Formats: sequence, C-alpha cells, structure tokens
Amino acid sequence: MNTHSRHEPVSADQVDHTSLFGLAGNSYVILGAGGGLGEHVSRTIVALGGRVLCVDVNSDNVGKLAGSLGMPHVVADVTTEEGIDLVAADAAAEFGRIDGYVDVVGQMYRKPIAEFGLSDWEREFKLNLAHAFLAARRLVPLVDDRGAIVHVSSTIGSRGVRRAPGYGPSKAALDVWVKQLAAEYGARDIRVNAVAPGLFLSPRFVAKQRDASDLGVLTGRSMLGRLGQPFEIAAAIAFLLSPAAGYITGSTIPVDGGALSTDSTGLDEIGS
Repeated sequence: MNTHSRHEPVSADQVDHTSLFGLAGNSYVILGAGGGLGEHVSRTIVALGGRVLCVDVNSDNVGKLAGSLGMPHVVADVTTEEGIDLVAADAAAEFGRIDGYVDVVGQMYRKPIAEFGLSDWEREFKLNLAHAFLAARRLVPLVDDRGAIVHVSSTIGSRGVRRAPGYGPSKAALDVWVKQLAAEYGARDIRVNAVAPGLFLSPRFVAKQRDASDLGVLTGRSMLGRLGQPFEIAAAIAFLLSPAAGYITGSTIPVDGGALSTDSTGLDEIGS
C-alpha cells in the first residue's frame, strides 16, 4: 500500500488504515524458518495474508512447517554461497519478485575467552553475519521497490557478557550491516531493519532445566517481570515488514521487555 507521497502530506482520510498492518498478497523468504522463532515468523506472515518460502537446513522441520502452511520450502545451508544461490533460484521460481525477506539464522556458543579459539570466532561470525552478506547479494536483487528486510539481532550486541566472546561482537556487526543495507537501498524505498530480542522463551531456553532462583534472576531483568514469548518477537518483525513501518529503516529495535532500559548502576538492587 502506498500511503505516502515524496513531497506532499497524505491526509488522514486518504489513508487506507485497514491495510496498514497487513501483508496481503506479499511474498517473503524466511531464512531459518524451521526453528522456533522462524516458525512463529512464518505463521504470523501467513496469518496476515502473506506468502512465504520457508528455508532451513533441517529438512524434517522445514518440510513439516511448509506442509502445514501450504507454502513452498527449500532445504539449504544459507551460510554457503551454494545454499543461498539455491534459495534465490527457488524464490525466483516460486514468486518471481519478492517483497522482502526475514533472516532468523544465528547461534551462540558459550565458552570463556581463554577456551575460545580462532575457529570458534570464525564459525560464530559465519553463522551470525557472513550469511547476511550472502543473502543481500543474492536476494536483494529480487526485492521489489518499497520492499522490506528484517534481520534478527540481539540485545547482547550492545552489551558485554561473559562466556560468549563471539556472539555479541557478531550481532553488533550485524546491526551496522543493517544500516549499510538501508543506506545502499534507501533510494529504492527498500527498508532494512533488525529486531534485538532480549531473553525469551525459545526452544533452546526452555530445553535447559533451571531452578527457581535462576529463573527469578532472569525474569527480574525485564521491566515486565517475565520473559518474552516467541510470537511477540515475530509480531515485531511483521510490523517492520508492514506499511505501518514505512518510515523506519536502518534501525535495530529492542524487543526485550524493557531490559536495556533498566538501572545499570545496581543502585535499584540495594535500595540506595
């Protein structure tokens, strides 16, 4: 929906408000669709009227998801040139042009710096950053003008944390990559953004047993006193794809329950 003019304001009664938050008829590629958050993103987009090409390296997961949605899928490792080439070819065959893509691919490896080797560092940057470069080279040429791209970053990209030497730096670099793409393709009105989830109830988090004390510490970081739900992250992504976010680009939006905005001094904890 084109609700804006380059030089003249659009009056309120001329805006199709009913479609501001919809994705009807739009086509997107979802990188990492087979995982927990990727499934939520795919289902949210389809529920809002969009179509998706589900992409994942896990053939069972992505096939099952795509089958339940009635959408196409491709099994590919998008951290390789061969994999992203396959995705681009399938997207072109399925949709011709696309309205954008969502990148949910990423992983954290937890080790102390002293045990974190160069191969670990290179693997982390490949998984969290290099694939974003490959995707841009092959998928952006398929994106129509006024399209939208969303990457999944992390609040850890703006914080120093122990025992995750490569994750924060690679996500911080991803945030700058988002700005780079936004600058490169802004003239085509292609918007590029990221969401930065805080700790949320991902499959990896849920799979690990934690005692009540640890859970209290983790939920206490959020202003809301709870962890995020995957569908809340997916909803923020869908918003950034929609016409409602038409003047947002080059941004990384925290979806963290206010955790980044809490007191960083520790004074709140001691009461003085």
